[in-house]
Amino acid sequence: MTENTAVTTEQGPTSEPAVGDAPILETVGVTIRYGDTPAIRDVSLRIPERMITAIIGPSGCGKSTLLRQFNRMNDFIPDAGMDGQILYRGVDLYDRDVDPVEVRRRIGMVFQKPNPFPKTIFRNIAWGPVINGFKGDLNELVESALHKAALWDEVKDRLHDSALSLSGGQQQRLCIARALALQPEILLMDEPASALDPVSTARIEDLCFELKERYTIVIVTHNMQQAARVSDYTAFLDTGKLVEFGETNQVFTRPQHKRTEDYVSGRFG
Repeated sequence: MTENTAVTTEQGPTSEPAVGDAPILETVGVTIRYGDTPAIRDVSLRIPERMITAIIGPSGCGKSTLLRQFNRMNDFIPDAGMDGQILYRGVDLYDRDVDPVEVRRRIGMVFQKPNPFPKTIFRNIAWGPVINGFKGDLNELVESALHKAALWDEVKDRLHDSALSLSGGQQQRLCIARALALQPEILLMDEPASALDPVSTARIEDLCFELKERYTIVIVTHNMQQAARVSDYTAFLDTGKLVEFGETNQVFTRPQHKRTEDYVSGRFG
């Protein structure tokens, strides 16, 4: 696939952004079904490395389903199935020889609601690396992950307190630190600020800008202003189909499709 390849949808051709010859993550004709019902239909998308890509669209359009497919979380849903390919650095993530546990280590995920383990702050960060055989300095790893999640200064004297004692915003940043401790290349974020207050939401958005220096971020959001603020590229889904994908400024100010214009201007959704 070249830079100028067009993604064709029922709404018409959408030119892909020039994101380089080797996107870190790519979907090729992906259709995802629950039983016989398609939630995602023939989506081809190229995710650029070390940038933030937002996936937007109305409720029920398949945003979270697509996001979970990127790190094989839908494997846990018995009637979920997929046609097409999802490639990570050119490797088919659904090849029979690919270990889904390793996929989830390299492609981490942060969910809509903070979900810290009922353990100490330290053990929340250390648990994943330990069960994956980490042999290095755990104290150093925990401190590094908390620094990357902009949480270290707030919890460095409370590492052995329960993670459940943290505020909602702190818990979400703890979950980000927990994912980063596994040293992923990609971080998937499913509505990471939807349950947070405005101050905590701003902290998460600021953190995204810092993290993209080291990681590729794919974020699902219902918040149009948030997508416009934080992302470099935006994919707009509607009824399971990719309507438009391009640089965020272009999608929001010069959309190529009327359906995109109607959505980003608030006419529906």
